[in-house]
Amino acid sequence: MEEEKRSTTNWQTLRNPFNTMDTSAVITGHISGRSTDIIEIITGGQGAIVLAGAPSIGKSALIQYLQLPPGPEWSWRNELSGLYDEEKLKNVHFVQIDLSNLDGIETKEELLSAFITRCASALHSINKKRRHTVEEYNLKGLIEMLRNISEEDPGARYFVMLDTIERLGRFGIPSFKPDSKAETPQERALALLDHGHAIRTLVDLIDEFRTFGFILSIESLARSKVADQFTHVSADLARFKTITLQTFTRRDAGKFLAQKPESFGIEWAKSFNDLSKNDIFSEQEQEWLLEQAGTHPYLLQQFCFYAFHLKQEYARLHGTWTELQESGKKQLFIWINERLNTFFAHIWNRLQEALNSDGETKEKTLSDFREFVNLLAQKQANDEIDLALWDHWGSELHYILCSEGVIRYDPFQPIHFPGIILRQYLVQKTKESGDFFIPPLLPSSTGGRGFLLTITRSEKLVERLSLSDLEYHLLKTLLQNPRHCSELELMIGAWGEKIEKSKFIQRMHHLRKKLREQCETEIVENRYGGLYSINHPEWFHLD
Repeated sequence: MEEEKRSTTNWQTLRNPFNTMDTSAVITGHISGRSTDIIEIITGGQGAIVLAGAPSIGKSALIQYLQLPPGPEWSWRNELSGLYDEEKLKNVHFVQIDLSNLDGIETKEELLSAFITRCASALHSINKKRRHTVEEYNLKGLIEMLRNISEEDPGARYFVMLDTIERLGRFGIPSFKPDSKAETPQERALALLDHGHAIRTLVDLIDEFRTFGFILSIESLARSKVADQFTHVSADLARFKTITLQTFTRRDAGKFLAQKPESFGIEWAKSFNDLSKNDIFSEQEQEWLLEQAGTHPYLLQQFCFYAFHLKQEYARLHGTWTELQESGKKQLFIWINERLNTFFAHIWNRLQEALNSDGETKEKTLSDFREFVNLLAQKQANDEIDLALWDHWGSELHYILCSEGVIRYDPFQPIHFPGIILRQYLVQKTKESGDFFIPPLLPSSTGGRGFLLTITRSEKLVERLSLSDLEYHLLKTLLQNPRHCSELELMIGAWGEKIEKSKFIQRMHHLRKKLREQCETEIVENRYGGLYSINHPEWFHLD
């Protein structure tokens, strides 16, 4: 009886390893899910980087994780073991500076001085064991420090990082009245640094010292083009390479879910293993969690947190660590939907802003998005997007889906659909919007009964026209998108899948001819960009 009581108490007090609120570390385990992105940062041959990402994509978590030093304790270097030269990894260092407190700074000269002082101080903090030191944290001292580092260890890399620079946009400096059209916090922050010559100083230092690098982390704007992130800033920023932080790769997401107890520290692993010899999540649970959450880091963390919580509650009551049952999975799905409602709404609002951000490409981008959501209604998270279809969509939709955390794109890699919970949310929100249409899955067979079309023209009596199954579904899809309907929407609406273009064109030709002859005018128009529209949609009613 005493043994049962002790076990129950232990389950009750065991820390949830996916709870980022219980620890100072944003990444609580040994798998960050960011090995692919870290490799791009350290091997890209670029010292000036803008790390841009949507809210909750994990920018600050990555910035904090990168600062872990080499040594016996776990760091990101261990995560890359076997993927990259381990000795070189020990010579790559990251340190963060903080510009959140600028009290007392009134001129651009003082801003530059404060910026350089904090860069020099940060570099010195990770170079205390070096033979050379500097007496002053000014530009001269910073240059001397970088020269010493270059001479002592020319193969080393030191990245100074400034996280969430948009916070700087709220500060005002009396002398800061540049001819800038900066409107957003991101643009104002960059303009502030540029006005104080901080950007120019960074570019000069990076040019002179190969060992030095700088990472500016910003919350990306909801736009359809990466170039629109920096519309009103100086040419110096063009020297910075933009890395858009996307969701995890499928490989990294799988590793994140497959973590063993040891990934969360020796003490935690001992506590867990004293209670259970099972894995945290079984292989079946890992597959289910990946299917539900997809590869979005925040959704994965939340699903893991609540899944662990449910399993822990069961273990507390029954004394055994077991797999989630169907009732538990349903409860988990309900919790996520309820508690992440604000997160999902923010994603939707940003998507709408991005889709409408460019007047010239807006119509095509919206059409492409409709096609994407049409497919979401029919696909699973492990399904791949057809590359021909991906190429058919414009670069604007590519950028929006990647930058807003909906999907991940890497050259020569499969492109997967998002997880069930995000997929269902996007489909539901799209159905609620009057501008969009989600067609039902339809059999590709052309057999079955015919349909009647009622045509009511103001100057004539009511007319009836017989339609085949295919003609009915083609016209139904057109009537639901009368101003702009894409070829893919029509294919999915009539056949339930993408078909050969020649077959599609032939069927559309017959329908257009049939309607033109009946109505004595052109009804279906073929527009530029593979779009179709229908004239006088108010004439037609499908029985």
